[in-house]
Amino acid sequence: MASLDSIHLRLKLAANLLDTAATEMREAEFEPRRENIENIGRALVEIFEIQHRIHDSRPDLKPDYLNESSPHPEADGALARCMYTASEFEIAGRPEQAIEVYREFMALDGPTHHKDIAAHEISRLSQG
Repeated sequence: MASLDSIHLRLKLAANLLDTAATEMREAEFEPRRENIENIGRALVEIFEIQHRIHDSRPDLKPDYLNESSPHPEADGALARCMYTASEFEIAGRPEQAIEVYREFMALDGPTHHKDIAAHEISRLSQG
């Protein structure tokens, strides 16, 4: 008989595999790239929703990091807005504007980790 422990583990593995596939899809020459990544993203959302229900039923399976508050909620929100705006430019075929959005974000005060994410995105966009 299947257990929530087993299902939870399998969903975690599936999410990790899908996340890796989305990253590789971004680099691959397989079209329609954007649509493929969006489909993977939708599959991940479905997995996350099931995991959330499992965590409601079995709080002991919920990872500790999901119980912690972010030490930088304002910076988290600013980075999310930055990434959304940059992704819109990228989708529109305007990577230079996306890079500029990340550069403007990096000029703001904020945690190093957030700036590292922006720098990584600038690097990725510069290579493409």
